[in-house]
Amino acid sequence: MRFHIFVALLTIALILDLGLLGFGLATRSAPIFAAPAALAARPAQPAAPSPTDTATATSTPSPSPTATATATSTPSPSPTATATSTPSPSPTATAAPPRLLASKSASFTPGDRAVRANIRLALAHYDGALTHTVLAPAATFSFNATLGARPQRLPWKYVTVKPTAAPTPADGAPAPPPADPEQIQGGGLCDLASRFVMAARPLLPARSFHYVNHVKSNGIHLTGVPARDSVSIWAVGGGPGEQDLTIANLTDGWLEFIVARDGEKITVTAQLWDQPPPGW
Repeated sequence: MRFHIFVALLTIALILDLGLLGFGLATRSAPIFAAPAALAARPAQPAAPSPTDTATATSTPSPSPTATATATSTPSPSPTATATSTPSPSPTATAAPPRLLASKSASFTPGDRAVRANIRLALAHYDGALTHTVLAPAATFSFNATLGARPQRLPWKYVTVKPTAAPTPADGAPAPPPADPEQIQGGGLCDLASRFVMAARPLLPARSFHYVNHVKSNGIHLTGVPARDSVSIWAVGGGPGEQDLTIANLTDGWLEFIVARDGEKITVTAQLWDQPPPGW
């Protein structure tokens, strides 16, 4: 009995095995012995990171996608320069040239050799300052100062001067005898200074001139010089007894003195300008 039951169970088991085998052959896509899902999906366990790997991972962050700006940044508007029409260049206004208001000259030719030597010395000294002088309005000309410093030290020649004979008295009394001739060092400077007065006299008022009159001081007339224009010059560098000629420009113009030599002929020219003269 037990044998029969055992055989029956064995037969049933065999039938079941054959059925399962046939079912497995019919369904190819569904394997019977599949690995557990949990074991198949388990990832490999990563190794513990070393200190170097940690530092690298920390210092180098994974780049995140940066949004690229598609719109171009517009700069802030700068003030636009408005085009201004440039005027066509006009001719530069040229200042009016100086205008000569008045001019006067006085000339003389010394006959004495010593006088000519002294005049040449005076005109050449101090860089020829006496040959060209310009006075602004209200300025004053000084003959001795323009002549130069310490003129008494220059090698002036002695000139013999004969005093002018005194006029005959009106009552018919005999005239006094003429004075004896004098030796004057620097003779000729008085003649030169007097020509400055003669040239500037028509251009300036009478109060512009200050000097010692040559005729009144020593009774000697200068050849070719009016008595009122005769100047007595004694240049001793500003020391006691010095006699100077000063001419003040009391006009609104510019006074110019020019002394020219033509051989032994000396010409002093005074010119009055409405503004500084040309070349000044």
